[in-house]
Amino acid sequence: MATAIKFHADVFVETDNLSHEQWLAARRSGIGGSDIAAICGLSKWRTPIHVYLEKLGEAPEEQKSEAAEWGTRLEPLIADKFASERPEWAVTEKKVIYCHPEHRWALGNLDRMIICPKRGRGILEIKTASEYLRHEWDDGNIPDYYYVQLQWYLFVTGLDWGYFATLIGGNKYREYEVFRDDELIRQLVRLAGDFWHSYVLERKCPPVDGSEACKTLLNRLYPEGQNSTTLPPEETERIETYLSLKSQMKQLEESIAGIENHFKSLLGSHEIGIAGTYKVKWENRSRTGVDNKQLKERFPAIYEECMKHTHFRQFSIKQEAVNHGE
Repeated sequence: MATAIKFHADVFVETDNLSHEQWLAARRSGIGGSDIAAICGLSKWRTPIHVYLEKLGEAPEEQKSEAAEWGTRLEPLIADKFASERPEWAVTEKKVIYCHPEHRWALGNLDRMIICPKRGRGILEIKTASEYLRHEWDDGNIPDYYYVQLQWYLFVTGLDWGYFATLIGGNKYREYEVFRDDELIRQLVRLAGDFWHSYVLERKCPPVDGSEACKTLLNRLYPEGQNSTTLPPEETERIETYLSLKSQMKQLEESIAGIENHFKSLLGSHEIGIAGTYKVKWENRSRTGVDNKQLKERFPAIYEECMKHTHFRQFSIKQEAVNHGE
């Protein structure tokens, strides 16, 4: 006999006939599974500021990557593979955005629903990964940024279990079973709820962080600068901390270089040295490149034709001399 189905999500909106703009507007109405990793600081590609700006409709427009395009194209094939492994199960697709019945800002756009005769409903999430990221899926591991997404969907729907069906490197199919983690879900709901109510609804931008994703976003938001501005006086302490850390980093880099030079002197004309369980290498390498100086002198027209001009903003902090004169 089938177990009781605990599915409790409401249909927030049907997406089958929505335009892309309408679909984006629906996503701005709450926190979805693809937002959770960014809010928790687990995403390599997005930050809380990304999510905040997207919810306000102010995020810079991004082109869909080739990897994302192929992930979408391969999704039905991967779902078919999962279904063929379990012919007694039903794998269904419903083009809707669900919401939690009480916390209606908690949204879920599921890839597929699973119906097992013995276990009832579950969730199927379909992923693709490059060979370069295979290590993140090795030994039964699931990347944290995907794991919290499925836990979020279990919260939204009230269900207890689900699967990842993942195609790695275009030819390695893997399955990963996931069970509901109520303690983790409580933390996710707390973080997401605070983010939605304290930042998005209050239109208060969350703080920046040191991630590469945040750096990329700021460069896209503010590609050019003009004039000058006066910063708040309390930022002086942060500037002093920054300069102190830069000084420490320089000292560490010099210490590391000193150790490297020490071992280079020990290796001498040897490429490899053994020290206990460690292998020290100073290997022979070669690199082929273009001699820009010679190219410019011999073929100036071709050099000019191949010149690439890149616009960027250079960040620095320097202490200026204070003029105490009248």
